Amino acid sequence: MPFGAAVLALLFAKPDVVVRRPARPLPPAPVASVRILDGTLQRGDGWSWKSADREFRIAPGESLRTSGDGAALLTFPWMHIVVADDTVVGLTPSTVLSATLDRGRIQEQSSAGDILKVVTPEAEVRGRGDVVVIRSDSPAETRVSALRGWFRVKSPHGGLSLEAGQAAVVSADRGAVLVEQPPPPTGLSPGSDPLYVVQGRIAPLAWKGSARRYRVQVLSLDGTEIVLSREVEGTSLEVPGRGLGTYRWQASAIDDRGVEGAPSAPGLICVVEK
Repeated sequence: MPFGAAVLALLFAKPDVVVRRPARPLPPAPVASVRILDGTLQRGDGWSWKSADREFRIAPGESLRTSGDGAALLTFPWMHIVVADDTVVGLTPSTVLSATLDRGRIQEQSSAGDILKVVTPEAEVRGRGDVVVIRSDSPAETRVSALRGWFRVKSPHGGLSLEAGQAAVVSADRGAVLVEQPPPPTGLSPGSDPLYVVQGRIAPLAWKGSARRYRVQVLSLDGTEIVLSREVEGTSLEVPGRGLGTYRWQASAIDDRGVEGAPSAPGLICVVEK
């Protein structure tokens, strides 16, 4: 081939085109462990759901849905979240981690540092300490009870601050309104004198109060681990004696507005071998 023709061929030759597939983004890393406390639990993306194992890890972008008798515990390095029965909660897939509560009840407790911001259709909750957030569809309201520490409740109509013992009801049309918490139950049985229960048998619990509904929790003796969390009507509940050891239990009143109060003084249960 003449030299000139070779130069023209090189100038007008079509280069090889290399098509590269875009790299798939890495999935978010898990940030908390999840353990089922009671009933059953589903995990998903908010649209599709599947049954969850008894223990697993959760990443931002995932949601949890408990059964009508279910409860779960999310443990982060600096705090934990108790997810109550019939609750849908998720972790936002954003740079700043937060929790979204579609319905039901969660309790966030931090021993050091701030809680995760809780977002509902009506409110945002930030702060530090121990807080209960309850969200219902009918009426469409968010109820916030500060049990320990301080919190800021924000709505499109403004916001307010809560200290321990205070509560707020937030609706889309009225914003956040400061309300009183119901008083804690009294007369727990068993109380400070422990009830001894053979493993596998039932432990009867009872208390006194004027509310129609209560939240009952069974915890480890030091109060750092929640074993059971249930909402009940009336002033008694039978709980199973599962693992060996000594446990504390407490009850909180829920008033007619759906606001939960501070827990009672603890009672004691001792589960022993047969």
